[in-house]
This record gives sequence, C-alpha cells and structure tokens, in this order.
Amino acid sequence: MDHIKIFTVALGVIMLVGVKPAFPVDLASNRENASETTVPTLLLAMNGQSEFRIVMSQSASPSERHAAEELQMFLEQICGARLPVMTDEQPLGPHEILLGDNAHLRALGVDVDFADLGNEGFVIRTSPPHLIIAGGQQRGTLYGVYAFLEEYLGCRWFTSTISRIPRIPRLELTAISDRQVPALEYREVFFFDALDADWTARNRLNSSMGRLTENHGGKVTYYPFVHSFFTLIPPDKYFEPHPEWFSLVDGQRTLVGRYKRTQLCLTNEEMIQQAIKTVKEWIAEHPEANIISVSQNDGPGGWCECEQCAALEAREGGAHSAPIIYFVNRIAEVIGKEHPEIAIDTLAYSYSRQAPKTLKPLPNVIIRLTSGGCGSHPIGDENCDQNASLRNDIRDWFRLTQRMYVWDYTVNFHQYLLPFPNLHTLGPNIRFLIDHGVRGIFEQGSGDVPHSDMAPLKAYLLAKLLWNPDIDRARVTSEFLEAYYGPAGEPIGKYLEILEQEVKTGTPRWFHMSPFERSTTPIYLTPEVLSKATRLFDEAERLVADDSGRLQRVQVARLSLDYAKLHIASRLNALLRPEEKEIPTGDYFRHAMDKFFTTAERTGVGHMREASRSHSTMEEFRADLETSVNIMEGFGGQGE
Repeated sequence: MDHIKIFTVALGVIMLVGVKPAFPVDLASNRENASETTVPTLLLAMNGQSEFRIVMSQSASPSERHAAEELQMFLEQICGARLPVMTDEQPLGPHEILLGDNAHLRALGVDVDFADLGNEGFVIRTSPPHLIIAGGQQRGTLYGVYAFLEEYLGCRWFTSTISRIPRIPRLELTAISDRQVPALEYREVFFFDALDADWTARNRLNSSMGRLTENHGGKVTYYPFVHSFFTLIPPDKYFEPHPEWFSLVDGQRTLVGRYKRTQLCLTNEEMIQQAIKTVKEWIAEHPEANIISVSQNDGPGGWCECEQCAALEAREGGAHSAPIIYFVNRIAEVIGKEHPEIAIDTLAYSYSRQAPKTLKPLPNVIIRLTSGGCGSHPIGDENCDQNASLRNDIRDWFRLTQRMYVWDYTVNFHQYLLPFPNLHTLGPNIRFLIDHGVRGIFEQGSGDVPHSDMAPLKAYLLAKLLWNPDIDRARVTSEFLEAYYGPAGEPIGKYLEILEQEVKTGTPRWFHMSPFERSTTPIYLTPEVLSKATRLFDEAERLVADDSGRLQRVQVARLSLDYAKLHIASRLNALLRPEEKEIPTGDYFRHAMDKFFTTAERTGVGHMREASRSHSTMEEFRADLETSVNIMEGFGGQGE
C-alpha cells in the first residue's frame, strides 16, 4: 500500500508519482491493521503551504521538544512549509501533528497504551484531520518522528554527513496505523562515524559510546564500561595489605603481566564487602549510570584456584564463570534493594564464557557474552563447527537468564583494512541472538579510528538491523551504495558480491574467517578475485572522476584492495634477487615457471600432491599458474 503520493510539476505537465517506502517494522509482532484504502486522508502540505501545526505537551521532555524541532526542520526541507510548533495550552486546532502524550491527544479520545510502549516504543497513526506520533517520553516520540520521516517520507541518514531528504511539493498521506517496540533494549554500533549524536539518534540507537545528549533522550550509560575488577579493587591500594583478595594462580597470589593474568578471589567475604561499598560509591558519584560494570580483567586467564573458588566451579560443572556469578549476585542483591533501576553487568568472556550448570544470575544482573567465532558463516549455521561452542554457550546462558547482552565482533581487529566480507552474516546473527533471549547488542567495529573495510556501510546496515532484524539487506545495501558512491555504487556492489560468494562458496575448503585474522593473504583473496576487484574499482573511479567527494570515498574503499595487493607485492619483492627486480613482473613469472617445470621434468617430479587427487599433476599445476599469470597481467602486472 502506498502511504505517500507525490505530485510534481515539470515542463508544465502534472505527473503523479507513487512512492512505496520501506514497510514499517513490526518488532513485537503487534502491528495494528492499517486501512487498505488508497484515498488520501491527510494533505500535509502543497506548494510550500500547510494548514498543520505541531503540538506537544507543555511538560514535554527534552527529547520530545527536540522531536518537534526535527520534524519542523525536515518537513520544511521536504515540502517547503514551516509548520509552527506549540504546546497543548492552546485549544485543539483543525489540523495538528500531535507529538507524545498531550491534552489534545486525550481530547480526541485516541487510545495509546504508553505503559506498553515503554521508553522507546511509539505509534504513528492518521486520525483525520490529525496525525499522531506518540511514544515513550524518554526516546519513543523522538524515534517515532524519525520513523515517520524515514519509513513514510523516504528520508535516510546514511552517515553523519550523507543524507537523503526528498523534495515533495505536494504531500498527502493515506491511512497509517503503525506500532513499533524494539526487540532490543540496548543497541550500539561502535564505528567512528557512528558516534555522531544526530546520526545515532536518527538511526534509533541508544549507544553508550555515542555523543547523545538529553535532547536525544540520553543513552544507555555504563560505569565503568568493561574489565573493571581492578577499578573495583585497585591492587595499588589493596594488594599489599590483602593479597588474599586476589586470585590464587599456580599456588601464588601475584600481580602478573601488568595485571592481565590476575583476577580477584571472588569468594573472599571481606573483598565482597569492600566491592559492595565501592559500587555504592560509584552509583553516588555517577548518577547518570544505569548499568554498573563488575567484570573480569582483560586477558585469557588468571581465575582463582583457591579451595573455595575451585569447589564452586566443580559444583557448577567446571565453569570458571560460577565464582563470577556468585560474586556479582552478592553485589546485585544489595544494590537491587537500594537502586532497583540499576543493573549490574558482567562478562561471559574468554575463560568465563561457559555458563554454570545451575547458578542463575539475579534478575538485575546482565550477562554480556562475547562472540569471536567464525565470520564466514552465521552463528546459527549448524554446519559451522567453528561457531559450535558459541552457539552452545548462548543457549546455555539463555537457560539461566532473561537479560543477556552480546559483545559482537564485526571487523578484523588485527587488520582493519583487510577485506572482511561478513555482510551476509550480520542479519542472521542478530536474529539468532534475539531468538535466544538477547536483549542488547554491542556491535564492535573500528570505533577508535576513522576508517576500516567498508566501515560506513557496515555501520549503517548494523543500525538498521538492530532496530529491525528482518529488514531487506539487499535493499538497504543498494540504497547506501547509490547514495554514498553515486554511479560508482554499482561496481562496488559487484565487488562486495564477489567477495561474499568467495567466502561462502568459492574457497577450496570450508573457510572460517576470523575477526583476529593475521594472514595478509587469506584464501578468499585469490588472483581471480583480486583481478576482478581491480577492474571494478577502476570502473568505479572512472564513473565518479568528476565528483571529488565521491571519488575520495571510492578511493578510501579501495584501500582494502590495495592493502592486500601491496602485501603480495612486498612478498614477491623480498624474494627477488637485485638483478631480478628490474625484470617486468610478467616476464619474471614466466622465467620462474619455465625454470621450475624444467627441473621438475628433468628430475621426475610429476605430481604436486597425492596422485588420486584432482589437479595433482605438474601439467595441471602449470595450467593453473598460466591462468594466474594472465590474470595478473590483465590488471597491470607489468607495472606492479
């Protein structure tokens, strides 16, 4: 059903253009039935004029006031009409856009269950001659405004600087009855540009790292963010007088490796009481925090092996997480009585990712589990053995807790620029997590640096998926590529498809792409892939050669390809003798091939592998190399 009909005048001819926007999400399976009529019910604006005004409550929250300002600004850009903003102190007018819970909404008798919407849910309804956008005071109404602009008027906020705001001289709406409540209570995309406050709010993220203000409805706020054991019990202050408060490892209590392999003795009663005291101090000092992190230090080990901690682990199936849950529960029990609105967050990470057998976290405890599995296949792919332990751990924690968050790795942390084609896994992973009780996701990208492989696209796609896990990835990706790269978006899209197919089906074995991959020449970057990728980026640059902004974006995306090629070239250069460095690359390869196969034939070396395997003979091997040489020459081998 079309929700917008746009009338434009061009060359003296009136043209009717129907625009079908992205169908609004139904995250809680509770969309209200929209009318199927195509008769326009509201004429919002025509030729820069509008009879409507924007109305909010006199006691509107900062985010609701900001919602009114944003709606006013974007509607003016879209249709040329600047709608006045006022409060519900004024009498009900004939044409109003009603924001949030206000007196005019109640006067119309429109039933909106605000308690059921929570802090972030909203409804969008046409109630002729009015339009209603109403949600939770904290962020719901603001998100409703952005959803209306995005899903019904076609606005997009691709990056902090690249947006699409359509121009609609005549704006008419057909019937809308939409209700949205996010499936995730915590949604964070940790890429550099995604920290921008307006971009974050407009894409309906409540990121803890985002620069969100009270005008944006605030955010999910941690203190500290993670790895907090030694912030909680500082060793500089407590180790000397209380070494028994720290983990016993191999019969000793020491601070090893700059604290990286030392944790706390989590069953020590004196230490627990001090930790409770410290958490209370944190809450007093950081009233903005709604989540307190009580989580293990970074590093692969260091858990306590004392008699009490070991006995607790043994009772819980050998899970190193058991003492952590015992410790966190002790703190959460006290804090919950005094501050029921605050949650205690801890990690299921590294050695502690395995869930206890029976020990359940208290309701005010958040388990934040880290991923770190295979990036080639979705977590739920039962054929992927590399993700088997991750799947099992998620399911085991799901048995024990109804409040689980996930810290998800979405880039290659050892090589930000290495092509990391994981777009096809992002949606399935988020859907799998939500299906297994996950209520918050931190998507860790390259938040500490401006650029990584396809960072702008990944940030935007992740933001869309975190709000609506069922969006059409292909559509969202296509829209982004077209807006961000212009005509170059098509060849870059083909480049991404080639990489994805290679990772999924084209590699010579079941390949598991790691977010900690150290190889600079992973097997999915074959000569054929590099050749095709080079030609596609050449075409992309040609298509936007006269557009400096888009050309620069293409060149930034191309850094990933060039990064891989430079590493290959550096290896070849290191192998060449000084006199060979002057030989054109293609000539060098042919000379080396001739020498290799002459020696092999002369000495009777006829196979590269078991004779029963395909492509085992020297003749087949040479044919493969000939193809590679031709490919290299095809994308400039003589000059590289």
